[in-house]
Amino acid sequence: YQHPDDHNEAYFPKAVVIGGIVLAGATTLLLPLDVANNEGYAGCDGYDTKFCGGLNMELFWNIFFWLIPVWTFVLIPFSTFYYEADDGMLMAGTSVAPNAVPKSKIKQAVCWELAVLIVVGAFFMLAYFLANEAKIPVTEIVGAELSVAESIGDGRGVVYVTQPELNETSGEYPPFSTD
Repeated sequence: YQHPDDHNEAYFPKAVVIGGIVLAGATTLLLPLDVANNEGYAGCDGYDTKFCGGLNMELFWNIFFWLIPVWTFVLIPFSTFYYEADDGMLMAGTSVAPNAVPKSKIKQAVCWELAVLIVVGAFFMLAYFLANEAKIPVTEIVGAELSVAESIGDGRGVVYVTQPELNETSGEYPPFSTD
């Protein structure tokens, strides 16, 4: 469906919309492709590649993770601004100016796109400088055995570590056990 005034016009915004839908669907399908390609298999790093699909999934993910913000912050706003730009000639016959000069739709769209990029860039810089570090508590577990304690307080189990014992013959810690 399209408006009758848009017949055989505005192909760029239509292509951006279709491309955005394809990008969203392809991004969703990258996860099963990654799993099917066995990228998570440790042997795919070079020593046992017979089970690997051969696709460089890290490159795929990087391409898509760069395409998404480019599409969101550059192509969609630019196509919207270009499509909605007034060329100054819509009402040229009724214009007050006797010799109306058409405005450049591209120039108008680029100006508004720069404004969008400035706002988005300021937001990202502000977020980077104010919240660029996350403090995630990490519990280091050292030892040979994990044991799960009885429920304490709020009903959640607590994991604690017992002191490891070295193997006298090899001098190494024994593997973890579930006992």
